Amino acid sequence: MVEYSDPIPTRASKVAVSGFAEQLAINLEFKPGDPLDPLVSQLSGKIIYRNPIGAEKPESIRIQPTGEFEIFLPSVTSLGRDRFTIAHELGHLFLHFPLVQNAQPGHGMKATRWVDETNQDLQRCEWEANWFAASFVMPADKFREACQQYRSTSTIASIFGVTEAAVRVRASTLNVEALLA
Repeated sequence: MVEYSDPIPTRASKVAVSGFAEQLAINLEFKPGDPLDPLVSQLSGKIIYRNPIGAEKPESIRIQPTGEFEIFLPSVTSLGRDRFTIAHELGHLFLHFPLVQNAQPGHGMKATRWVDETNQDLQRCEWEANWFAASFVMPADKFREACQQYRSTSTIASIFGVTEAAVRVRASTLNVEALLA
């Protein structure tokens, strides 16, 4: 029987996590707006949609010791939300699973967005996965260019395949929110 561990935070800076995500996207030949489903399959993963009421929490990832994984998404969310969630869960795969493999060989890993607010390590892992996701699907330079060229939150959301809320957060993080109409 597989034992599953919680993710272990990298404790890397936001800049380091973002840089790692952007470089990984380049290495995987993933470009802004590309679909994530083929990439998940290429990485030996599956996407499973679930009713948000049930034993396995949606917006989570379960990784086998072999590296095969399943991303669980709610059956009631938008494509833009799902896209960011998939990238978030890939953040757990690339950032946290290697640390689990090193610390607890033979263990799998489970991570969910719904963590105990008093557990600082799990909260940190969620931040790191969010930083990864934002940079993976909305790389800083391309995002800034889109903001300068289009100045429309909805157009930029469409280009990157994310929600308008994700665009606003990314614009704020990159200090380009004044460019958006």
